[in-house]
Amino acid sequence: MLQIKIDAKTMREFSNIIITLVPEARVDFRPDGIYTKVMDPAHVAMISLEINRDAFQEFSVETEESLGLDIDKIRNLLKLSGPNEIIDTKYDGKKISYRLGNLNVSNPLIDPSTLTTPKIPNIDLPNKVVTDISYLNTGIRAAEGIAEVVTFNVKPDEFKIFAKGETDSETTELVIPKTMTKEFIYNSDARSSFALDYLSKFIRSLESTQEISISVGNDFPVRIEASILNGKGKVSFLLAPRIENI
Repeated sequence: MLQIKIDAKTMREFSNIIITLVPEARVDFRPDGIYTKVMDPAHVAMISLEINRDAFQEFSVETEESLGLDIDKIRNLLKLSGPNEIIDTKYDGKKISYRLGNLNVSNPLIDPSTLTTPKIPNIDLPNKVVTDISYLNTGIRAAEGIAEVVTFNVKPDEFKIFAKGETDSETTELVIPKTMTKEFIYNSDARSSFALDYLSKFIRSLESTQEISISVGNDFPVRIEASILNGKGKVSFLLAPRIENI
């Protein structure tokens, strides 16, 4: 028997992060919290997400359970809730059920063995920038209007987000000086390009994040890490590079 109570706002952020890559996920419920790792079908991006048990109003998990959840159905349930409503979730060994006020919803589970759980590679990236998420969001949103690819560029004293449209005269460039970062680790110049769609969806899913960590190499994947839910959860996003002539 597994029973947890969680506010709708927390469950929404959890589901929004996962849905950026996949509509279904294997979620591991452990006595200390919940964990999941997902990878998109194209094997371009991975997410590792965990939420500590103290983020829940009630958390009764005696032994580890791995459940295959339909994230789309959870999002449909959340459309019926206010942000502060509590969702009572139970697993009885056969199905998972949700109680929201006077509403009860039961969903069949997906066989977790049919869901991909990627091994997140430990990539040693030479540069790391920790800054306010609003800066990254501004650079990404500006690029959305003209391009499908965005470039991250690291130099000794700045981090740059750059995009180019169909012509050389159509560009966006956001520069974050070292002085405007919370942490700036520089080892070598780096330049990598990434599919904008993946970055946009992920950044917008982080409703409770204020600071974000960006680790970059030269034509290497980017690793973006963030604390969520007032430090009661954390997420890591890994995205493969696109080789572009910009």
